[in-house]
Amino acid sequence: MQSFVRGGQPRLAYRVETPQGAPVGRVLMVHGYAEHSARYDHVVPLWLERGLVVARFDLRGHGRSDGPQGHVDAFEDYVRDVRDLLRHLEGDPSFRHPRPPVLFGHSLGGLIASFAAAELGSGVAGLALTSPFFGIAKPPPKLQAALGRLVAKVAPGLRQPSGLSGQDMTHDQARVQAYDADPLGFHHVTVGWFVAVTAAQERASERASRIHVPFFCIAGGDDRVVSLPATRRFVDALGSPDRELDVRPGLFHEVLNEPDYRDHAGRLGDHMVSWSRA
Repeated sequence: MQSFVRGGQPRLAYRVETPQGAPVGRVLMVHGYAEHSARYDHVVPLWLERGLVVARFDLRGHGRSDGPQGHVDAFEDYVRDVRDLLRHLEGDPSFRHPRPPVLFGHSLGGLIASFAAAELGSGVAGLALTSPFFGIAKPPPKLQAALGRLVAKVAPGLRQPSGLSGQDMTHDQARVQAYDADPLGFHHVTVGWFVAVTAAQERASERASRIHVPFFCIAGGDDRVVSLPATRRFVDALGSPDRELDVRPGLFHEVLNEPDYRDHAGRLGDHMVSWSRA
């Protein structure tokens, strides 16, 4: 892992991996909440085989990056990290390519990558997502949400249990156990984080209208974490005519950690290569 350091911002841990031969394109991966980039070690080789340079990093407050665990004061902090890291990577010879990079995001990373794509415009070649966090599967009662907004003003770092476990993520029991025992993972949310992300979700459809690059998303039909209707609303609001939402019946939240992940990772990789060659 390398370190990206900026004044006044948390240090971000990242890595860049290159394929054999001349690259056909490049992708920046943005992982989900309470996980880290190393959980995609099994996916990266499938994209390298297709000729893609793969850059990935740990979100602030996650994995080996710095920052309060699982917390941000503002959702824009995440988007800034993507923007700043991409600018930094343009100075890395291993990541340079004539075509703009593709953005890939899972869950919270999908929400972050979408906002970044709306901001960067033609500076990205395409947007690929799995199980994006445009809404929560089971929203809290309105009174509880209102109370959370009040608490966030005085104690934004207050932690609450996330209520999630490996059984909510995948049918692969080995990966269920690995998720629950991961020393770099955690099982809480902060009140301030929840308020910041919820506000971003409310703006997601408006941001979608600004996205005109090709779009491909795989969503689990039995996702227990994120809202599939919210994903459909986002896709309907996209400014790009080149868009596809593939809902896979029976899949849980972590599409790329399901037993048939090779199929899903392969389809994502094929889209990325196609966009990079366009």
